[in-house]
Amino acid sequence: MGYCSDMRERRHTITLLVMVAGLAALIGACSSDQEGPVTVQFLDSLYGVYPGDVVRYVEPLEATMFDLPEVVGSTRLLVIGREKDLRFHSILMQFDMTLDAEDEGKEIESATLRLPVRVAPEGTEIDTFVVPYMLDVSLYEVMETFDEDDTLLTYPALDPVPMPDSTGGSLRTLSIEDTRLYLDPTVVGEWLSGAREHFGIAMVLEVDPDEPGLIEMNAHEYGSDPPAIEVMFTDSTIANYASVNDYSAVELDGEGLFCAAGIAKRIHFTFDLAGVDPRAVVHRANLVLSVIGEEGFGGTTGEVTILGLLTDFDYYLYTPDSDLPSDPGFLEGTGIDLGTFDPYTSKTLRLPLRGFAQDLINGDRVNTGVIIQSNVEAGRVQKASFRTSLADSLYRPYIEVIYSLPAEFGGSQ
Repeated sequence: MGYCSDMRERRHTITLLVMVAGLAALIGACSSDQEGPVTVQFLDSLYGVYPGDVVRYVEPLEATMFDLPEVVGSTRLLVIGREKDLRFHSILMQFDMTLDAEDEGKEIESATLRLPVRVAPEGTEIDTFVVPYMLDVSLYEVMETFDEDDTLLTYPALDPVPMPDSTGGSLRTLSIEDTRLYLDPTVVGEWLSGAREHFGIAMVLEVDPDEPGLIEMNAHEYGSDPPAIEVMFTDSTIANYASVNDYSAVELDGEGLFCAAGIAKRIHFTFDLAGVDPRAVVHRANLVLSVIGEEGFGGTTGEVTILGLLTDFDYYLYTPDSDLPSDPGFLEGTGIDLGTFDPYTSKTLRLPLRGFAQDLINGDRVNTGVIIQSNVEAGRVQKASFRTSLADSLYRPYIEVIYSLPAEFGGSQ
């Protein structure tokens, strides 16, 4: 019994030693030892993983600008003048011409249009004397109703003959030092009596200034001190009739590729990505634009100093539901990116396309292009200009896709 027991113990020990040795051999084969035959066979023959090269694909874009009727009648400042291809050509004002009972029967001595001017460019210094900045304007009677919420769609008809000043002339000067313009007392009296329907007054920029600049004043939305018609009666009493509907009309005379708010110009970019391998795994994709800082407009002086607004250009990038401009789906779609940039500084913008490019390559989305717009179209006037040179591809808008091909399995290279 002692011998058999001893033999069984020896066989058990030998078995353990063999198992330990086999385990050690297996661990050694899976180690970093490149000489191990199991290691070479494991990596090369079974799972030969070789990731593809990273590729940067660049495709120039076709760009088309289009207009969208929008309104900026709810802004808190009225603006007139010219700056950065933007021509604020007129201000429309309608007043509450309700005559108080105690003023009935009174005769009008004088009437003036009181304009609460807040901001004007610095004047020109001549021999230590500063000549204030001035604009040449005329006043016209508005001949039909207008609404500050839709005046970009229909500018109202005006009396072709301007309203005369106190000397019978028509051309007036507007500056921060002269904010009262004479009105014909007879016309104002007819408005108050109801003998003449009051639709409003249009102050029109008649001559572009030699030096660009904007004059700004409170709108009735500002909340206090709006434009008003001030009437002095022959008994020396005074009544004020405040603006209840006012609006700055603006047009853009510039050329080139730009996106604008207030006059609502958007840009539609198209491309096909035909040069991208359909197996591509996209790491990053961008819409690349080159900003022309000297042609940008982020906001007026009053918006910054009075209203505390920033001059960064607020943009929204989306892919439209339709690629047909006549289709309502062209004006809306799936958002891609939202952000801001400085329109006054020349720079290269890379607006991320996120998963949009991958969806196109995979065939998960119909390619209707992308559209960039101001995200404050109906709130204020802004403009961002972009280079479009065909001679230098660095300055032409393009789409950039950084991708690699999937790793290859089951074969060696």
